[in-house]
Amino acid sequence: MTFRTEAEFQSAVCALARKLGCSVFHPQNVKRSEPGFPDLTILGKRGLIFRELKTQEGRLRPEQADWLAKFDKANIDAAVWRPSDWPERVTAELRAIS
Repeated sequence: MTFRTEAEFQSAVCALARKLGCSVFHPQNVKRSEPGFPDLTILGKRGLIFRELKTQEGRLRPEQADWLAKFDKANIDAAVWRPSDWPERVTAELRAIS
């Protein structure tokens, strides 16, 4: 599957997560949110993950990299997913928490 935009990729990820029984949170209006917080918070029966979605060429902003580093330091599962992670990595990580 080819994704032309990050929004298309996000839609596919959210649909798969919900199909696997996970709950997905994505803020609709991020203007008042903490800068750099990951795009998706995904909760399954066996875990919670945070994922930043990027296009294949998309770069992390410094605030995004900072949040991911903070999650890593706290031993919390947070990472970046790109279209090249579809569907194998995305599916495997979602199944691990669903």
